[in-house]
Amino acid sequence: MKSQPLLSCFATTAGGLNELCREELLALGAESAKAQPRGVEFSASEEVLYRCCLWSRLANRIYLTLLECTLDNQEDLTTQVAQFDWQRHFKTGDRFAVSFSGKGMGIDHSHFGALKIKDGIVDYFRNQGLERPIVDTVYPDLRIHGHLNRNQLTLSLDLIGYSLHQRGYREGEQVTAPLKENVAAAILMRAGWPQIAAQGGCFYDPMCGSGTFLVEAAMMASDLAPGLAKAQQMQLRHLKGHNPTLWQTLIAEAEQREAEGLRKLPQIYGSDASHKSLMIAQEAIAAAGYADVIELKQMTVEQGSRWGDWPVGLIVTNPPYGERLGEVEEVKQIYLDLGNYLKQAFAGWQAAVLTCNPQLGLYLGLKAKRSHDFANGPLECKLLRFDVSEEAHRTPALKGGSDLAQQVQQFFPRLAEADGAQMVANRLRKNWKGLRKWAEKNRVSAYRVYDADMPEYALAIDYYQTEEAGVWLVVSEYAAPKSVDPVSARRRLHEVMAVLPAVFEVPTDRIVFKVRERQKGSSQYEKLESNQHYFTIVENDTLLRVNFTDYLDTGVFLDHRLVRAKVAELSKGKSLLNLFCYTATATAEAAIAGAKSSLSVDMSRTYLYWAQHNFWANKIDDRKHELLRADVIAWLEEQAQMQPKPSRQFEVIFMDPPSFSSSKKMDGILDIQRDHGRLIRQAMSLLLPGGTLVFSNNLRKFKLDALLEQQFLIENLTQATLPEDFKRNPKIHQVWLIRRNAD
Repeated sequence: MKSQPLLSCFATTAGGLNELCREELLALGAESAKAQPRGVEFSASEEVLYRCCLWSRLANRIYLTLLECTLDNQEDLTTQVAQFDWQRHFKTGDRFAVSFSGKGMGIDHSHFGALKIKDGIVDYFRNQGLERPIVDTVYPDLRIHGHLNRNQLTLSLDLIGYSLHQRGYREGEQVTAPLKENVAAAILMRAGWPQIAAQGGCFYDPMCGSGTFLVEAAMMASDLAPGLAKAQQMQLRHLKGHNPTLWQTLIAEAEQREAEGLRKLPQIYGSDASHKSLMIAQEAIAAAGYADVIELKQMTVEQGSRWGDWPVGLIVTNPPYGERLGEVEEVKQIYLDLGNYLKQAFAGWQAAVLTCNPQLGLYLGLKAKRSHDFANGPLECKLLRFDVSEEAHRTPALKGGSDLAQQVQQFFPRLAEADGAQMVANRLRKNWKGLRKWAEKNRVSAYRVYDADMPEYALAIDYYQTEEAGVWLVVSEYAAPKSVDPVSARRRLHEVMAVLPAVFEVPTDRIVFKVRERQKGSSQYEKLESNQHYFTIVENDTLLRVNFTDYLDTGVFLDHRLVRAKVAELSKGKSLLNLFCYTATATAEAAIAGAKSSLSVDMSRTYLYWAQHNFWANKIDDRKHELLRADVIAWLEEQAQMQPKPSRQFEVIFMDPPSFSSSKKMDGILDIQRDHGRLIRQAMSLLLPGGTLVFSNNLRKFKLDALLEQQFLIENLTQATLPEDFKRNPKIHQVWLIRRNAD
């Protein structure tokens, strides 16, 4: 590589760092630097180019551009490469490797592109009558890179031979998804660490993981060239025309700057809840040479303390954001704790938090002064920057979950006094006043007291009077359409949660919050939590077991109260078949009303176990009242095909199927609008003469198959089975009595 006034170069970098990298290269002496999608194009003297290789904290690779040309066709790639004067860069006996990126001219495979370039180099030496160099992809003396953009070819020499983010201090075992070193360095630059370090400020990462921020912060503060540790491994040392004297001079200069920088290194601290992560961080810190200057401690941010007398400085951290440690709900508390920790222990500091879910930043309770986009591998992230001061404090977003009422009481103690909160409180009192009298008169212990009566407060609130623990409220939020402002919707939800304890005279730990969306498949039955707290309510003289926290539904569909009563009335002294029985509440009520026998079928082991407890609570004889675990659709099909008739028939059949089901436990997909005709006809084949099928569902736009009305006697009981507490929502369910014409 002969000395030239200016050399054409290109530095690649991670996504989103090209502008920062451009500024860095200009500061190192580069000229005409232009940010490009893949990195930075620039010009530099030999000395500046060496400095860039040694000092760039942000580049991945640095290339010396050899050839830029336009290709006429695919074969022209090899031809153009063969015409380049490769003797300027190859020494006798040199081994080389070729890499390739981009696409064009029908070349869309990197291996094929690299092969065409290799052929061109070999052709050059063959045409010159010279010994051809040897391809060596493991230990090459030269690494040549080709990039094709449509028909524009760029050939370059890789001056590094590895990615510069590999500083050399982090080898071996890693924690999950570590932050790349050059991305960490860019974050520290954006957060203002070089300026804070120069003023003697302290650095702290409270969730340090494998210690990348800590080491990069120490390297910056100690003025350590990031390429120094692996300087003797850089590819440029093998290039023809390499200037070893200049290179060694720059290395000596870097070593001197580091020695001076270490004498004024500020305090650097890291902590993490994971002992394993801290061990990995300790190894990286020792490998980087900072074991005596970076202090680590195992602790969580929830502990909310710091050790020692620290000067004001900078906090930078990369907390979990759902991808790495599980669902987003699980990390909201971490952000709440982190925000509290910052506000309690770090007043006057600067802070920067990297997250791939910016909504989590709301839970910090600090107003961000700036944000910057970053890419951590394939993940798009934001760096949120804060002044940790009282002026920046704001009430944090709440983490959600079933205990939302308790959170609202903790963080918004005066929200119940707001005008909107008082308005909704008045509506709730009015509703409850009328319903309470009705409930007491009709011995109803569980009922709906509010169902989106005020459209802007899109909630359903169910009241449960339990035998063991008094009153519980279950609040279900209907998912708002995208047109609704999420901030306003969240405030209205919090207003409701703020007034419920006073309106219903119930403690916040007995108010359970859930989000209700359109359910498909078995999602309405999926577990939310695992508290295993069951309680008892009384309905139609029957004890029913309910669970408020573990599932989306409680075990009793309140809108079906009169439907269950009708099934019980029809079943007195008769046999009952309950299909899609869920927790078999209808069967339990029928048994208490005097049904002589029953069979309840469902495919869920969980809900049949729950049904068994309903039977035990009422001392129901399970020899007469059986539970069967089966795919109802397949079981009906099998029974209907039996000849000359099914093995067992019933006097009353109750069928309340889900609107949709695609459970792994069943074959195919149930769509009740499409499939109800077949299911009803199959069920009718199991009905004894004079018997009745009670069919219901909750699909709002459901329409009964017109052909069924030609085959059977059908009576619509929808209006008659709407309880007082659901009359504001007449589409909550639809119910029919179906009998044979001949009956």
